[in-house]
Amino acid sequence: MTYAYPDHYVVGREQIREYAKAVKNEDAAYFDEDAALALGHDAILAPLTFISIFGLKAQMAFFEHANIAIADEKIVQAEQGLKMLRPIKAGDTLRCDIRLDSLRQAFGADVLTIRSRITNQHGETVQEDYTTMAGRSASE
Repeated sequence: MTYAYPDHYVVGREQIREYAKAVKNEDAAYFDEDAALALGHDAILAPLTFISIFGLKAQMAFFEHANIAIADEKIVQAEQGLKMLRPIKAGDTLRCDIRLDSLRQAFGADVLTIRSRITNQHGETVQEDYTTMAGRSASE
C-alpha cells in the first residue's frame, strides 16, 4: 500500500531556529544565514532530526487512511534507518510519500514497517527512511 500525504509542509526559518535550540544543537548554520552561506547554502539549514515534525504528521495521517488504529502515544519504535540526500532549508516545501512494507499482528500489537520518501518543491528527494514499529491497537 502506498500513500501520498495530501498536504505539504513549509519549512520556516524561525521553526528551524526554535527546533535547533530545543534539541540543543548550536551549529551556526541552523541560526545564521551567513554561516549557511559559507557552507554553500542560500538559507539556514535544518538539523537532521527536524523532519520528525513533518514525518509524524504524515505517519498519523497514513495510519488513519489505512485504518490502522494506532495512536502516537501507543507506538514503540523497534528499528529505523535514515538516508539523507539533500539538506532541508528554510523556505523548502516538503511532501511525503509512504509505503507500507509489512504489517502483522503479534501479542496484541500491530507490528509494521513503513518506508517514507520526502521531496522538496523541486521534486528532489531530500530523505528516505524506514521504520519498524509496534503499536497497540487491541483494547486494553
